[in-house]
Amino acid sequence: MTMVEYNRQPCPIRIVEDCGCTFMMGCIGGSILQYVRGFRNAPAGIMRGLYGGLDSVKLKTPAIAGSFAIWGATFSAVDCSMVYYRQREDSWNSIVSGAATGGILAARNGLKAMGNGAIVGGLVLAMIEGAGVAVATIYAAQPNGSDEESKPQRPQWEVVDNVTNPNSNENALAELESLLEKCNAYKQIKSIPMPRERRARYRLRENTMNKVESKANNQPTTPSLLELVKQANIFNT
Repeated sequence: MTMVEYNRQPCPIRIVEDCGCTFMMGCIGGSILQYVRGFRNAPAGIMRGLYGGLDSVKLKTPAIAGSFAIWGATFSAVDCSMVYYRQREDSWNSIVSGAATGGILAARNGLKAMGNGAIVGGLVLAMIEGAGVAVATIYAAQPNGSDEESKPQRPQWEVVDNVTNPNSNENALAELESLLEKCNAYKQIKSIPMPRERRARYRLRENTMNKVESKANNQPTTPSLLELVKQANIFNT
């Protein structure tokens, strides 16, 4: 099982992408949270609770989603600035971007609030990056047995011994003797007198088959194995 690697967009487009993703997260999470809160704070009655949850979502979810979008856009802008300045992408960019984002968003409340926001943002991003590094290290330490099984294995060819086996020669001689016996039996069967018309049809069919084979191969007809055996019997006699 392989882990799918997520590749982020380049820096100018990354700001818009992160802003949209954080806005969606704020909408979903804020809607659930505000609906539960509005349902609990509504007057008695199921219908009043349902309407109270919807009213709470309409009133407070847009502000929560906007805050998330501002945080994502600021974080991505600082991250792109760090990448441009350092000419590298690592965990320090995210940690510094989180601290800077927390300080920038708390700037209206004074220097103390800016410092607290920067510390909180840096710690949160440091924990996130540390968790990511730990997960990657644990995953890299695991043996990839499934990957090796999924890869096609190369065929293992067996080494053929070039030394001839005497048993193979004996088997070949036995097969040749059985073939000669079959040929002799066929010769005896063929020597039985047949009617003239049947013999003429047999010869005509044999001649046509030989002509078709010679035309297909564009070569003159070669003697068959049966004819070679016959010639061998003639020479032996």
